[in-house]
Amino acid sequence: MILKRIAIFVIAIAGLIHLPCPPCPAATPARPPAVEEFPVYGVIRPNIAFWTDIFTKHSKSEGVIHDVRDLSKRYGLVKLNPADTRKAASQNRKKKKKAIKKYKNLLLKLSRGVPPSSPMEKKVAALFGKHPKPSHFKRAAYNLRIQTGLKEQFKEGIIRSGALVNEFKRIFKASGLPQDLVYLPCVESSFNPAAYSKFGAAGIWQFTRGTGKRYMDIGYVVDERRDPVIATRGAAQLLKKNYGELKSWPLAITAYNHGLAGMKRAQKKHRTYPKIYTSYTSRSFKFASRNFYAEFLAAREVAKNHTKYFGRLALDRPARHSRFKTKGFLPAEELARKLGLDIPTLRKLNPALRKPVFDGRKYIPKGYTLRLPEGIAAEAAAQAAAAIYLNKQKPSRFHRVARGDTAGSIARTHRVPLKDLIIANGLGRRATIYIGQTLRIPVGSRGEPAAVKTAAVKAAVSAPSPPAPKPEPAKVLKKEPPAPRETAAETASAIPAPDGAERPVVTADLKIKKTIQGKKSMLGVIHAAPGETLGHYADWLGIATARIRKLNGLTYGRPISMGQTIKLPLAGPDADQFEEKRYEFHQEILEDFFDSFFISGTGKYEIKPGDTIWDLCENQLEIPLWLLEKYNPAMDINRLMPGQTLVYPEVSPNGVQVQPMDSDIRI
Repeated sequence: MILKRIAIFVIAIAGLIHLPCPPCPAATPARPPAVEEFPVYGVIRPNIAFWTDIFTKHSKSEGVIHDVRDLSKRYGLVKLNPADTRKAASQNRKKKKKAIKKYKNLLLKLSRGVPPSSPMEKKVAALFGKHPKPSHFKRAAYNLRIQTGLKEQFKEGIIRSGALVNEFKRIFKASGLPQDLVYLPCVESSFNPAAYSKFGAAGIWQFTRGTGKRYMDIGYVVDERRDPVIATRGAAQLLKKNYGELKSWPLAITAYNHGLAGMKRAQKKHRTYPKIYTSYTSRSFKFASRNFYAEFLAAREVAKNHTKYFGRLALDRPARHSRFKTKGFLPAEELARKLGLDIPTLRKLNPALRKPVFDGRKYIPKGYTLRLPEGIAAEAAAQAAAAIYLNKQKPSRFHRVARGDTAGSIARTHRVPLKDLIIANGLGRRATIYIGQTLRIPVGSRGEPAAVKTAAVKAAVSAPSPPAPKPEPAKVLKKEPPAPRETAAETASAIPAPDGAERPVVTADLKIKKTIQGKKSMLGVIHAAPGETLGHYADWLGIATARIRKLNGLTYGRPISMGQTIKLPLAGPDADQFEEKRYEFHQEILEDFFDSFFISGTGKYEIKPGDTIWDLCENQLEIPLWLLEKYNPAMDINRLMPGQTLVYPEVSPNGVQVQPMDSDIRI
C-alpha cells in the first residue's frame, strides 16, 4: 500500500514537471521611442532663440545686428524709423549701412590683434570666447547682417490666422500630413493673402509662378496663389511630395524654400539635416534657406502659445459666404451694383481675381466660382448675372510709344477717347509719354450682352488698328522733369534717372520683330525678355516646347538667355494672341511688384571676379533680374566684366503688403 502511494506521488510530481506553466503575463514589447516629426537639433537652437526674439521682442523700430552664420552672436541694435514712407525707408537704409560699417571696422581692428578697450569692443570680443583667433574676427567682419524686428507683423499674422487655420488643418489632415505644418505661413507671409515678394512669390504660401502653375491657375486675370484655401491645397501637395522624396520633415520644409532638387543634392552629399546645415554650400543655399527650418520651429512655438508671448488676442473668425459659378464673362462693377455690393467687398471675398478685373480692364472669367456675402443666395446672383453675361474676355491692347507719338495721336490711331487713354495709363494732366513706354489701350467698359452682341460691336473690339495718322509735334520726352509730389501708387513705377529726373518702368518691347517663311509655316522672330522661358512661349502658342527647341537647335535643359533670338512657329492655335499673352505676362509682374514695393533710391555696385548676374540678383542686391536690366539698358548683363559698375534700385516695401519674414538683406 505504501509502495502504491509512493508510486502515485512520483507520477504526480512527474506530471507537474511536464505540464506547461500557467500563463504568465506577456512581456510588453518595448515601444520604439516616438519619432519627433519636427526635431530640434542642437546646432540650430541659437537660431530658434534668435527668431523667437525677432517675432516677439523686437519691433520694426529696431534692427538686430548679428553674424549671418552664427545667430548667437548679436552685436547690438540700431534704431529705425517705423513709418511706411519713402523718407523712412531712405533713413533706415542709411542707418543700417552706418551700423554695419561701424561694427565691420571694430571687428577688423580686433582682427589686427589690437586689444579691446572700449565697452563696445569688449562686449563684441566676449562673444568669441576666451581665446579667439584674429581670423575669427576678420571672417565675422564680412558676415554682418541686420534683421528688422517683426513683433507687430507676427502678432497681426496670428490674428489673421484665426479665420483660416482650422480649415488649413482639415486640408492637411485629409492629406495625411502633420497639422502643425499650418504654421508655415507665419514665416512666409503672416497669413496675408496679398503678400508679394521681390522675386514674384505671392499669397499666404508664397508660391513662385513656376511652382504654383503645377497646382493652380495663375495668369493676368486669375491668380489662385492669392486664394488661401486653393493655395493651401497646393502647399499640401508640394509638402507631401517633398517628404515623399526626402523622408525627413526638416529637409522637406527646407525644400519648400530652397527647392526639392537642391535639397536632394544636399541630402546625397551630407545625408542628415545637421550636416547639411553646418557643411552644405551652394550658390543658392544662403541665409534664407539655411534658417528656414529654424524659423518654422520658432514660429510654431510662438503661434501655438501666442498668449504666452502676446497675451489674449481677439482672433479673426472664419467668414461665411455663398458660392456662385459664372456661366459667362461678367463685368465686376456691374455685377456688384446689381447685387448691392461695393467693389472692395467683392474683391476681399475673391482674392484670386486680380486687379484688372476690378478696375474694368478684364471681366470675371467664365466658369469662375465667386464667393459672395452669406446673405446673397446663389440663385439671386445667377438671376442678376443672367442679364449681363458676355461671350468673350476683354482683350488686352497695347501700344509701344515711338518717336513722334503723342497721347492724342495714339488715341486717334486706336479710336479711343483721349481721356480714357490718360486714365487707363495714369498719364496725369500733361499726358506726357515716353519713348519705349508701353501704353494700355482701353477697351469699352463692357460689351453688349452675349445674346444681343452686334456685328458692329464685335468688329470694333477685334478690328486691327488703322494706319497711324501723321503725328502732331512730339510731346515725347527722353528725359522727364522731376515729378511733382504724388501718391505712392502714382509714382511707384518711376525710375530715378542719373540726372535726377524720373522715367517710368515699362515692359520690354514685346512685339514680334519680324516674320520669315519657314518650311511648313510662317515664323516669328523675337528677342527673349527677362523671365521668359521656352515653356512660356509654348504655353502662349498652344504648342509643345519640344517643337520650339527643335526649331532653334536648342538642347534640353539649357535655359535661354536674355536678348537671345528665338524663332517661333506662328501656325499654332493661339498664335494670333501670342503678343497679347506675352504682354499680359510681363504687365502682371510689373503691376504686382509696384503694388508691393517702391524705389527709394539707387546704388552702385562694382563687378568683382566670379560675380554672376543670378548671384548678384538673388543674394547680393536682392532684386529681380528684369528690374536690374531696366537700370542698365546699355550694358550686356549676360556678360559681366570685373570693374564694370552696375546701377541698382534700392527697393522698399510700400507698407500695404506684409513681406516674408526673412526679407531683410545684408548690407
